[in-house]
Amino acid sequence: MAVGSILSVLFVAIGLYLTNEANREQQRLTAQGQITDRFSKAIEQLGQAGAEKIDVRLGAIYALERIMRDSAADQPAVVDILATFIRVHAPAPVGGTAVPTPFRSPRASLTRSDPPVDIQAALTVLGRRDSARDGTVGAGDEDPSPRRLNLSGADLSGADLSGADLLRANLKGSYLLGADLSNANLANANLGEADLRGADLGHADVRDAVLIRANLEGANLEDADLRGAVLALANLGGAYLIRTDLSGADLSGANLRYALLSGTDLRGAILFGADLRGTGLRNARWECARTNDETRLPAGVVRPKSCS
Repeated sequence: MAVGSILSVLFVAIGLYLTNEANREQQRLTAQGQITDRFSKAIEQLGQAGAEKIDVRLGAIYALERIMRDSAADQPAVVDILATFIRVHAPAPVGGTAVPTPFRSPRASLTRSDPPVDIQAALTVLGRRDSARDGTVGAGDEDPSPRRLNLSGADLSGADLSGADLLRANLKGSYLLGADLSNANLANANLGEADLRGADLGHADVRDAVLIRANLEGANLEDADLRGAVLALANLGGAYLIRTDLSGADLSGANLRYALLSGTDLRGAILFGADLRGTGLRNARWECARTNDETRLPAGVVRPKSCS
């Protein structure tokens, strides 16, 4: 009798377990179906063009953000959709990507305007996402690598990206004229040939970023961290580099004429062929900075000793 009771209880427990598992699976499928419906509706709304549909597009952008928060598995798709929306609807102007130009003045007049409301909203959503949930690319024989937010070739002039998470972002050839990137995370980002004239990168994390041929004329990089960044052939004419950490950075062939380098850390930086004429180097540290015969220094400044 005792054995029969135990078996009865056991069968009931197994039945309850199987029922709960079935209920949980049904709930999961229902939730996934709801997310799919929300996703499809948001995509449809995002595609509605015209100024009179701006509120519909804004609703779609924030609906996609909610989906991204509710479902980590859907974040890579949402990020790609919003980034594509930005690149398609806000392309960099023809000829607008940066090419190093002769220095004009530290406060060169800039023609800029704020981005459209829906573009700014999409940027804000992307900037506050959790980049750790972006997923990876590469399978099979390839080692997986983190996905990159792709905003290359976009017109982001005047955009508010302060504090944005742009870790590893692809911003190559983007137009960031006068953009606010203060306190942004741009570590390992690709900003090659980007136009950053007059942009604010104060206190930004730009470690190991690529800024080859980027135009940073008159930009503010005060207290920014650019350790190990590659700024070869970049235009930093008249830039504010006060207390900027450029230790170990590659500034080969860079234009630094009339840049403010007060308290800047240039220890171990590569300055082959760089032009530093007219710069203010008060309290700057540049022990072991690497120079060559093509490096042009300010008048009266003694070339640093090589540590090699």
